[in-house]
Amino acid sequence: MNILLDRTPKSVLLAGHEVKISSDFRVGIRFELLMESDKSDIEKVNKALELYYGYVPDAVSEAIDQMLWFFRCGETSNETKKGKQSMKRLYSYEYDQYLIYTAFLYYYGIDLSNIKYLHWWKFKKMFVELPEDSQMKKAMLFRTIRISSDMSIEQRKYYAEMKRIYALPEVTNVTHKANAFANILANGMKLPEREVES
Repeated sequence: MNILLDRTPKSVLLAGHEVKISSDFRVGIRFELLMESDKSDIEKVNKALELYYGYVPDAVSEAIDQMLWFFRCGETSNETKKGKQSMKRLYSYEYDQYLIYTAFLYYYGIDLSNIKYLHWWKFKKMFVELPEDSQMKKAMLFRTIRISSDMSIEQRKYYAEMKRIYALPEVTNVTHKANAFANILANGMKLPEREVES
């Protein structure tokens, strides 16, 4: 898909039928927060499906696949893994909410608290492309930078302090959780396909 030429999707195909999917950026954020929660995998499946479809579709496994395809902005799980060199957690929509809010307001003129709608794919691309001098991108750099002996004592002290200030709670990377979530049906936690009432 070419975002300059094509419309971002607001529906997916389930059992050969086009089904509306909730495409606002807030749903994607709620999904990531759900992945970070302590709920059981079964609870996550049901709540996630309700988030995106408004109900639990009959074809559960296909609905999960399409939901995760949408969450990954049209990328397959293999493409997502290939593009991620590190599984280290870089951000949190909970702990970085103000950094993200102010960055979008300052650089894009978008007030995320008031905007009625912003497609998830557009939000994600804008988030990824935030300027390097934004406080959000700096926080992500501090979280990933490797402090080495090649740095001066002052640099090591500085980056160690920045790492401490911007450290996130220890939670498994959301991309990793989403990939594991995609394999729930194959890992002995099969959800029964819903029977269609006659």
